[in-house]
Parts: sequence; C-alpha cells; structure tokens
Amino acid sequence: FLSYLLIPSTFNRSEIKAELKSQLLSKFNLDFIFLEKFDYNFLPRPHFVIENSSIKKNKINISDIKKLKIYVSLNNLFSLKKIKINEVILENAKFNLNKKNSNFFLDLLENNFSKNKLKINNSNIFYQDINGEVLFINKIKKMDFFVDFQNLTKIIYSENEIFNIPY
Repeated sequence: FLSYLLIPSTFNRSEIKAELKSQLLSKFNLDFIFLEKFDYNFLPRPHFVIENSSIKKNKINISDIKKLKIYVSLNNLFSLKKIKINEVILENAKFNLNKKNSNFFLDLLENNFSKNKLKINNSNIFYQDINGEVLFINKIKKMDFFVDFQNLTKIIYSENEIFNIPY
C-alpha cells in the first residue's frame, strides 16, 4: 500500500505540473502559475504542495498564493493521465481585486464543484480603486466552495473580517 501511495513521486515533475495545471483550468477555470517548490506528500492523504504560485485571469494576476495544496484521488495513482483532483486548498493568498474583476469569487461558482472542493484559508482580499490604491482589506479566515446535493445548489461558505469586524 505504501509503495502504491509513493508512485506519483516517481513521475516527471514537469509532466505532473502540466497535468495539474490542465485539470485546474478545466475544473475551476483558473490559470495557475507554479513558481517554486513542488512536493508530493502521501500523508494524511495523497497531495501535492506548491509554494509561491499565482492565479491569472485574462492575463491579469489575480492572486499570489504562499501555499497551494492539491489533493488527488487514491484511485489510478499508477497513471499520470488518470490522476484526479479531489480538493484544492489555497493558504495565505493575496487577492488583488478591483472594479473589473470584483466578481471573481462569484464567477468561481459557475464551475462544476460536484466532485471537487475549493477552499481558501487565512487569506486577504485587497480591493483597489481605479488608481491602484487599496480601499479596504477583507480578511478571509475560511472560505469553502461546494455543492449542496440535497438542494442541488452551489454554495460559498465564508468566515471573513473587514475593519476588524467579523462577518
């Protein structure tokens, strides 16, 4: 079982990056740029950890992410092309939003989350005016995107803080 879990560590790193980027783009419609350290861990469940990555939307940098965790399914670890993403967690991200891209989080709801989860933890949203000056900072403690199968609705659950007031 342990050797089965370690199989992804033998794959070519550039091929893994390309496959993960492709799946992230198709499932979440997000263009991730992996900048630095890229590791595979199998505990507590198989996942890839990418440090210092970013998200681009329409060729504009939306977010800088300190740590990105991509959890993969236990099924099909033998084949790189058959690895499936189960959950994506963004930690310590800085989102730079303005009037043009202020619907970024609502646009994420348009994606199919039926088999995938997206979580954002301990991050900040910097909302900027036309001149690029920060108007306010919204602190995201925890944000989850998922599907409620009973009501068949897509949900964002978020615990935030703005001006030191939790909401």
